[in-house]
Amino acid sequence: MAWLATDKNGTEYIYSHKPIKGKKEWNNDTKTLGSFCSSISLPPGTIAKLIGRELTWEDEPYELK
Repeated sequence: MAWLATDKNGTEYIYSHKPIKGKKEWNNDTKTLGSFCSSISLPPGTIAKLIGRELTWEDEPYELK
């Protein structure tokens, strides 16, 4: 599965595994997953097109099924 999240500055990302919330951005759980977990930044508005609503920093990551 893939996960979607938005950083504090509004940047949208897609992750290969559920990210962990940091101080200003979502991070990969490299202690558990090693370097296998990766993320890709998305153009603004992509998450809303995929799930029908925007995600904010306050929202939990959204799992695409």
